[in-house]
Amino acid sequence: MKHFLWHRFVFVVLRPVAGPIVKWMMGYSCKKQKGPDKPSLIISNHNSDLDPALVALGFTRHMYFVASEHALRNGFMSKVLQLVFSPIPINKARTDLSAVKEMIRRVKAGANVCLFAEGDRSFNGVTSPIPASTAKLVKSSGADLVTFRLEGGYFTTPRWASGTHKGKMTGGIVGRYSAAELKALTTEQVLAAIERDIFEDAYERQLGWLGHYKGKNLAENIETTLYLCPECKEIGTIKSAGERFFCRCGLDAAFSETGFLEGAGLPFSTITQWDKWQTEQLEETIKNAGNGPICADEGERLFEVDTAVGKKLIGEGRTQISRSTFQCAGVEFDMEQIAQFEIVGQMTLLFGLKNGATYEVQAAAPRSALKYREIFRVLSRGE
Repeated sequence: MKHFLWHRFVFVVLRPVAGPIVKWMMGYSCKKQKGPDKPSLIISNHNSDLDPALVALGFTRHMYFVASEHALRNGFMSKVLQLVFSPIPINKARTDLSAVKEMIRRVKAGANVCLFAEGDRSFNGVTSPIPASTAKLVKSSGADLVTFRLEGGYFTTPRWASGTHKGKMTGGIVGRYSAAELKALTTEQVLAAIERDIFEDAYERQLGWLGHYKGKNLAENIETTLYLCPECKEIGTIKSAGERFFCRCGLDAAFSETGFLEGAGLPFSTITQWDKWQTEQLEETIKNAGNGPICADEGERLFEVDTAVGKKLIGEGRTQISRSTFQCAGVEFDMEQIAQFEIVGQMTLLFGLKNGATYEVQAAAPRSALKYREIFRVLSRGE
């Protein structure tokens, strides 16, 4: 495989140099474990941008990582990433069979490949559902499988936060499955094993430990996740400042160092509870909107994405979504022509059309991209 020896050399050199720095930054500890002995797929849960480094620190052998192609469209730094690590790019806005083929190719060529099976970082602290296609990939690869779980990552680097919250984070191998064992299992059984091994509920774990995650402006940008107010039922009215967040209706709450929500009369003590409620409430919100706008944001920038050359600015202006259309910067898209919405980073909205075109929406100020993705999911179910 091209440049394999170079990539393995970089891994061996960087690990003892960068490892202690990453561990200090993240409050991370892990037991360094041998293996895998054979070319394997390594599957982990996902909660921070540094998760590839954290997983790598748990092994003594080199591995390649699957990364969003968005991260590989950033000029000079992306070229450095390609040269040093050669990640496998995957397009989140559409089904990307080329990434699957490349993963299998590298495993068959003798390399280890690490995949974050959720395909996304958790917004609410609970591991996201794993697509059945992951189990199909594992079986078709003919490789061994190693599962790895990161714990404490959600409170260390909340998806919505403006910075790192210093506390305790750990990681380690959970399961090892040989290719022969996997061959004897059904796709459903492989999927169940992956889901069991990498599942993490941040608040359930916190209840058994109650560690503190310290930092500045602990609640800043929490509105990128908490998009629906439980008091007035309005979308996009919550704003954050320092350790607190507010709504114009009078709601006043705080995000504590333990990760729990505090506030007089607040109906939720965790982000998980709040997110579950707002997801369920969306159906009623959409129904009340009728054929008009369900939600909107100002000052958004729309880009057309070409994975080969980058992205091109289309325009800037208002973004809004209704039952029939998604509009941004004066461009209107028929909802029936949109294949899916995904989120990159904290609040960049990525969406793909059924004709293969891909677009990106960036925000000038903190706002929730999550609400657009969840509205699309509800509408796609025909509700």
